[in-house]
Amino acid sequence: MKKDAAFSGLEAAIVLIAFVVVAAVFSYVMLGAGFFATQKAQEVTYSGMKQTTSNLVLDGYIYGNKEPIDKLTFYVKVPEGGEPIALGNVTYLYAVNNKTANVMHNPKDSSDFLQPGERTSIELAVTPTTAAGDKFTLEIKPPIGSPSLIMRTLSSGYAGGVIY
Repeated sequence: MKKDAAFSGLEAAIVLIAFVVVAAVFSYVMLGAGFFATQKAQEVTYSGMKQTTSNLVLDGYIYGNKEPIDKLTFYVKVPEGGEPIALGNVTYLYAVNNKTANVMHNPKDSSDFLQPGERTSIELAVTPTTAAGDKFTLEIKPPIGSPSLIMRTLSSGYAGGVIY
């Protein structure tokens, strides 16, 4: 008569090996998922850093011609540590008294790149014209990065020059 009441040493070894194999596969899957998540987090971090350092900011004052203003002149620059920006790919949105914005593209050549720390002059012919007492908004949108929003009110008696 046979006794099947207990495991033999061979059966115990087979069960132990099965547990080790399952644990190894599970740990491999978990490590792979961890590495994947780490890589995605790194990509998101680098992408965020690139976008935050790729902005175009106003450097100085905005100048207008005589009232009513139909041309704006101003300087823009890329902050130190930023990414170079192709000036031909920059878009400008201009609105007067919160009405629909007119989209304008940069008058600069698309092969011109503004390097970090450099500044350049921009001249925009704007429509509609801006008269005394009008509020205007100028949004500078680089191809990558955050836009810069500039809001000004043209003072009464404006005769040209700096717009505060």
